[in-house]
Amino acid sequence: MIKLARKVHRIVSYLVFIQVSLWIIGGLAFAAIPFDSVVKGGAVMLPAAKPRFPDNWADLVAQHKGDVWFPKSISSHNSSQGLLLKLEGEFETRWLRMSDGRRARPPQAESIAAYAQQLYAGSGVLVGTRFIDEPQYRYLGLVDELYGRANVWQASVDDSYNTRLYFTGDNGRYLTVRNDFWVFYDAMWRLHIMDYRGGEDFNNLLLLVFAILSTIFTISGLILTYGAAKRGIGRLLN
Repeated sequence: MIKLARKVHRIVSYLVFIQVSLWIIGGLAFAAIPFDSVVKGGAVMLPAAKPRFPDNWADLVAQHKGDVWFPKSISSHNSSQGLLLKLEGEFETRWLRMSDGRRARPPQAESIAAYAQQLYAGSGVLVGTRFIDEPQYRYLGLVDELYGRANVWQASVDDSYNTRLYFTGDNGRYLTVRNDFWVFYDAMWRLHIMDYRGGEDFNNLLLLVFAILSTIFTISGLILTYGAAKRGIGRLLN
């Protein structure tokens, strides 16, 4: 049994060494990097303000309803254009500016920059905005921090995290915040669960195979440890 365990242990170690190392490194990264404050940007972002629901919403709806279209649901949202009213119908959704009751238009770089500065609470300086009209490349070959989304505004901040704020391109609503720590964390997560595309599949075949191999590696190692301990005790007694 010891001879077989030694052979199995050696062969399997060649197969799982890199992945087991990635599991260990990933686990260390997950434990060492604060998730909410650093990865999620909580240390540099103000808490999301709850949009108030306007008192005169009925008047605004009355201006835009017709014989054919009428909203099924109404909600309010903050944006770079101020408070917006979302009127969602069966086949059409309309966004209205509360400031003048008109439909929201695609924002300009200046309003995105001003809104980003309202949301950002860190010590960095806003260095620029840009409109992203097509999906970005994958960082580290793995991570697309917008998950393939395009037609968004990006506001970049020069701080220790390289913070990036994202806003919708149609009306300037805040989407999310990303930084270099988020990219590294997400890359390690994909390597950890061995899902290199979506980063969400815990039950993929590759992960299952390596988990089984790692279990065999562990069991064979325990057998070798038992054999070594038995031989050591035998020498001491003799």
